Amino acid sequence: MEQKNQVILLHGRWPERINGELIADIPLCDPNNEGNWMGWTKKRLEEKGYSVICPIIADAWKASYEEWKEMLDKIEVNEESILVGLSAGGYVLLRWLGETGKKVRKIILVAPGSKRILDDLDREKLPLEDEFYSYEIRPNIKSQIQKQVVIFVSNDHEAILKSVELYNEILDAKVVMLDGLGHFSFLIPQLPELLDEIER
Repeated sequence: MEQKNQVILLHGRWPERINGELIADIPLCDPNNEGNWMGWTKKRLEEKGYSVICPIIADAWKASYEEWKEMLDKIEVNEESILVGLSAGGYVLLRWLGETGKKVRKIILVAPGSKRILDDLDREKLPLEDEFYSYEIRPNIKSQIQKQVVIFVSNDHEAILKSVELYNEILDAKVVMLDGLGHFSFLIPQLPELLDEIER
């Protein structure tokens, strides 16, 4: 089978526990598990000949940006790579591109986080959030992306819609609005719209 583009799928900065259970102990929270939309996307892409990496950031809820960057620095990203980031993972990918100057084919942000979520006073902050979101994403990053930036967002997540406004202003992104998917939880088993966009 002919090897197609490389795709990196990066999870978000989820909380330490869900309903009292450690994230690390919940199999469905593994981004490589094909029972959730990220793992499902990985499997479908691999069946079509793509090389797919779903890195896992240890203790993601409290990891500093530098720990995320260290993981990304180990991956051989090139001008044909497609990057997909969920929530804080989307912010990390943009920041990492801006800092490294690397060029990629496409970047897709799913319910992306940004420093605007720091304004949500009703939400419990994760550790190091002020430091984590300290980098300012700038418009010149567009020159590092061969194709456009694409953002997937649900129409029922007010806080993330603010981040989408910010990134749309800076990056002139294509916004794909979906219905009723919240923060794109891993309880969602499939996301065919994302698969189609990666292959487009």
